[in-house]
Amino acid sequence: MQVRGTTVLLTGATGGRGHAIARALARRGAKLVLTGRKVPGLEALAAETNARAIVADLADPEGVPRLVAEAGAVDVLIANAALPANGNLLDFTPEQVHRALAVNLEAPIALTHALLPAMVRQRRGHVVLIGSPAGKVSSAYASLYNATK
Repeated sequence: MQVRGTTVLLTGATGGRGHAIARALARRGAKLVLTGRKVPGLEALAAETNARAIVADLADPEGVPRLVAEAGAVDVLIANAALPANGNLLDFTPEQVHRALAVNLEAPIALTHALLPAMVRQRRGHVVLIGSPAGKVSSAYASLYNATK
């Protein structure tokens, strides 16, 4: 895929995988819009990759609509953000369950729903939803994360 000159929205940019994806796309000439919750790390990565940074909490009900509005037109969505949700299911509060579902499952769907129509109209664009082997193989003390991935 030719990414030079395309605008790429990358969620979860502040994690290890997000850093690697951002750096690889920057080397290939993409115009990056990076998002995450960790401000210092996000700003440093944006400076390093000549990207635009948008701080966003995808668990916040207004997080996705605000991100879409601030990001503007994008050619590629890479939904990489994920919240770890490991531990005994009975130990999670309803708020922790909600946050894991919102970030790991609902936000990628909502972002795709918001951004895909413009891509279809333009007859170009890509949506990359980053999953995890945890979505296929369950493991002890990871049932919530397994379910959201």
